[in-house]
Parts: sequence; structure tokens; C-alpha cells
Amino acid sequence: MPVPITSCLMCPVGKASGLGRGGACPLIERSRRAGEFIYLQDEPAGQLWFVKRGTVVLLREATVTDGPGGAWAIRRDGAFLGLESLVRRTYLDSAKVVTDARICGGARDVVSRWLAPLGTPDRMLLEQALDMACQDTPRGAAPDGNAVRRVARWILREGDVVHGVVPRRLMAGMLGMVPETLSRALSRLSQLGAIEHTRRVIRVRDSSALRNAAGIDEDTGDSSPDEIHPFALSRAR
Repeated sequence: MPVPITSCLMCPVGKASGLGRGGACPLIERSRRAGEFIYLQDEPAGQLWFVKRGTVVLLREATVTDGPGGAWAIRRDGAFLGLESLVRRTYLDSAKVVTDARICGGARDVVSRWLAPLGTPDRMLLEQALDMACQDTPRGAAPDGNAVRRVARWILREGDVVHGVVPRRLMAGMLGMVPETLSRALSRLSQLGAIEHTRRVIRVRDSSALRNAAGIDEDTGDSSPDEIHPFALSRAR
């Protein structure tokens, strides 16, 4: 099915490409079904991707140096995937679509030509930043094991309504806990009056109670110094 030109004109990549003003976008839009993989870890990184609509989970398998592996991050509308292809030959993660999605993809060489020319300050800064990001590894769960606090922070990040887009098993893995621990934490937050939840939806009932459960100071927004942000909780235990 042809992509409506208005959709591309509203896309940030389309705008940066000068669509409607004689420019051409380096990415091609296509549909992906829930459950499909966009790319796999250690495959040749020949393309990079932009999530136009949908939800994608990043997974990284265990290595001798990194420890346990698994789902570690969610990418939604407006996120780029596989940017490491600009500075390395293989993908760092596997990218799995968890909702039906519209994903724009482009060949590495095509996107590279679209970006700032090689050797320019802008391009050097981009490549240095990507190279540093590739050297980082997803961090493990917080040592205090405070599951209720971690789940509360995750819900605060996701917003008032968290639909059952991401399977609870993957959600638990990203938070560094088993599904049973996640269920108990959700039940405790419900008992505190912070949320209401079913198997498909998590809804915030009392944001103040949720912030208290998350360990966030209402006046300053600061958290405990040893707290790790939920999206840094990358390893399933």
C-alpha cells in the first residue's frame, strides 16, 4: 500500500530530508507484524531503521563478559534502531516488533551519504558519540532488590496508561526480575492505591502515591542516590 505523502511530510526524517521542497528521504517505509524481528544480534549491519509507529524491544544475548542477557530496552515512535551500523559491521542487539508497526529502513551507505559528509566536525561528533555508545553495555538490576520501587519508576516513565503492548515476561526482564516478582510488585502498588491493573492495562490512580513508592521526592523530583533508572535495568535475572 502506498505511503501517504502527508505522513512522510510530518515525519522528522522527512522534514530533515526536505520532502515537499525537492528533497528525497533516504528511508523506505514498510509494515512489520508483531513478533517479527527487524534484525538479529551479530548479523551484518547493513541497514538502520526509524520507528514511525509501533513498539520494538531490544534484546541482547549473554556473553562471557556481560553476564545474563535478555530484553533490555523499549523503542517507540520516533526512535532510531541500528545506528551502530554507521560505526561497526554487526548489530549489537536483536530488535523485535511487539506491536504491528510502520518501520522505515535505509541502507547504511545511503543514509551515510544523507548525513553530514565524512571528515566534517558534525560527522566526527556523531561517529564519536555512536562509538562510545557501542562500548557501553546494558547494566544489571539494582542490588537493593526493591521491586516495588523499580516497577513504580517504570510506570512513571511510561505515562498514565500502560497498555499490554509489552509481554509481562519481557517487562520483568527489563526490570531485572522474574514475572512472579513483577506481579507481586504490581499487586503491592495496587494495595497502596497508586495504580489499578489487569493483565492488559496498568493505569495510574494516584500519582503522588506512585511517586512515593518510586522513592521520588515530591518537591524536588530527586530520587535516592543509589537508585538506577528502570531503563538501565537491563538483565533478566
